[in-house]
Amino acid sequence: MHSNTEFALAPAPGRSRQNRGSEVVRAALLEAAVGEFAGRGFAGASGRRIAAEAGAHQSQINYHFGSTNELWKAALLFLLDELDQAIAEQLAQLESNEQADQFAAMVRGFVHFAARRPELNRIMMHEGAAPSERLAWFVETQLAHRHRQLLVAWANLQNSGIAAEVDPDVLYHSMIGAASLLYANGPEAELLGIKPADYELTERHAQSLIALLLPGWNKDF
Repeated sequence: MHSNTEFALAPAPGRSRQNRGSEVVRAALLEAAVGEFAGRGFAGASGRRIAAEAGAHQSQINYHFGSTNELWKAALLFLLDELDQAIAEQLAQLESNEQADQFAAMVRGFVHFAARRPELNRIMMHEGAAPSERLAWFVETQLAHRHRQLLVAWANLQNSGIAAEVDPDVLYHSMIGAASLLYANGPEAELLGIKPADYELTERHAQSLIALLLPGWNKDF
């Protein structure tokens, strides 16, 4: 989707936080919000902590986003944009338009994104546990159409004898969990002697998940 962006979170030497560029402040608030919502959930999040982490004033949250609720939505869109970019980068490397190849590229992109950005899964583990306006917004505007596309592709791959015999009703959550829990639960993995930050492990993880999901797909990826 878009290029991966690293944000300069601290003011440049000799500049106060009052005169930092508006887009820099907004980016810093988004990055700080991602960490805060991932670590504490929406209910436990603090606008004061987010602003302090971003090197900004708390009033700038309202200026840039309108409310903490809208900041949460913006943080989710920010992460989803990075996810879409990661998948697009994998799709761009394909030399064919075969659906199995595209599905494998999607899985690989998602695994690598989950390794870099465990915050998305952590945020949704907080938010998905109870009904809320935020969860309804996320499902209706961001998740539902992705879920439909996934099920259509899965049905085609099953009909072609490529995909595993996984019930479509459990496919999404099974696949998301298998792709991301290793990184979302990174401290637990490390206590078991697994290094979730290891790029080679992420590569093996992606290959293994593709092999489980697409046993009829016989290409190296």
